[in-house]
Amino acid sequence: MPDREKTKEELQSDLDALQMAYNELVVKEERYRLLTEHARDVIWTMKLDGTITYISPAVEEVRGLTVDEAMVQPADQILTPESLDKSIGYLISVYNDYIAGLPLKTFRGEMDYYHKDGSIFNAEVIAKPIVGSDIESTIILGVTRDITERKQFEAKLLEQAEKLKELNATKDKFFSIIAHDLRSPFNGILALSDLLRNEVHELDTESIKDYADHIYISAHQAFDLLENLLNWANTQQGSIPFSPSRLCINEVIDREIDHLMTVAEQKSISLTNITNEKVTIEADEKMLETVVRNLISNAIKFTHQGGSITVGVNQKTEHVDIVISDTGVGMSEEAIDHLFKMEKGNTTIGTQNETGTGLGLIICKEFVERHGGSIMVESVIGKGSQFHVMLPLKSSRAN
Repeated sequence: MPDREKTKEELQSDLDALQMAYNELVVKEERYRLLTEHARDVIWTMKLDGTITYISPAVEEVRGLTVDEAMVQPADQILTPESLDKSIGYLISVYNDYIAGLPLKTFRGEMDYYHKDGSIFNAEVIAKPIVGSDIESTIILGVTRDITERKQFEAKLLEQAEKLKELNATKDKFFSIIAHDLRSPFNGILALSDLLRNEVHELDTESIKDYADHIYISAHQAFDLLENLLNWANTQQGSIPFSPSRLCINEVIDREIDHLMTVAEQKSISLTNITNEKVTIEADEKMLETVVRNLISNAIKFTHQGGSITVGVNQKTEHVDIVISDTGVGMSEEAIDHLFKMEKGNTTIGTQNETGTGLGLIICKEFVERHGGSIMVESVIGKGSQFHVMLPLKSSRAN
């Protein structure tokens, strides 16, 4: 039976329905246009062969390109090689899944893009396949968001976390020094002085002198450790004043050698200042004394009985090189790498079981750098070490 012709009223009703559907489509397209044109993220569509079919205006803010420029830009000028390989791999997987009749996967990840000025920025990308009537009409709808600021914020958080980790390790090291290393010399002082007090009437002069020397050495170790602790604590707070003045390095070295001679003699170590000419420099005297004292003490600690230590100064055009050399045990490259770091459990043992914290060397580095100088170590295991303290002739650092 042939279809009857529609009445005028029915035709008008169909026209009204079509008009309503068209109006709804226009509204939806306008909403989509407003969304894409005003979004801060770049919204784009792409065919499975890699042809870009749409890019939102946000590309100008994100990549510095106009929409027209971005639409015709080659893929290798959009993405870095590694990210381009990732993008091509995704398109191939979508194509293969479509041909195989499998569900198409959404991509979520990070890509590195080129800015118009040639710089590279990191972006978060979400790409979702929109299945069409055939493979030609199937597209990828993507959103690209610049996450440079977020990455910078994350990097700062990681940096702060690392600093907190270092501060926590420093705190642990500090309390370890107080609980263990500072107790050791005081135990020696207490034990020896108790023996001396109880046996003084039975001891000859030589024995009394021997006890006194050991007490002096223990007291000296305790005092140096306390001084280093105070210096280190003050450097962390930035409360040590920097007061450079013109001074003679030779005199500083001679004073510190006299100060440490008894300790060196206990191990039959020769300790000599081999600098003949007087060398003057602009430096903070107290800091320089601390540096020289700590380095000589360190050399004594790691030099065997009957060894030798020399201190010399080489004057250059714009700086001086203070060299402390010993015939001690030497160090590996790994040990040198950890010398100037505050690490928990970094206590070291000398050739006669002397304890140490490494704190003195850390302070040396900080004081030397305060002068605008540097400290360097050369060492051969079994043959000894050389510490070079290089300081400018004239201080360039302010308080």
